[in-house]
Amino acid sequence: MLINKSLKLDIMSGINKQVVLVPPSHMQKGRNRELFVSPGYTCSYCHGNGWYWGMDDFRDSMKVTCPVCGGSGQLDAVVTVEWKPSMKEG
Repeated sequence: MLINKSLKLDIMSGINKQVVLVPPSHMQKGRNRELFVSPGYTCSYCHGNGWYWGMDDFRDSMKVTCPVCGGSGQLDAVVTVEWKPSMKEG
């Protein structure tokens, strides 16, 4: 019997996505992982610019590459699900 469990991700950007968790039909002994990627979220550090205003040694304004998104202005959400045996109490 398959039981579907739904995991609702409440992302800080206000976008709601839903992942339905169902164990894979062909699992093997050892590590069983699944990877979900949801691309294209605006970087909250630089507000999607890829840079922010900083100051150089002479206190002049200069554009500084965002350390969070690396200058792309976008972030990808990566969710990893690892399937492992349940521990029975007893």
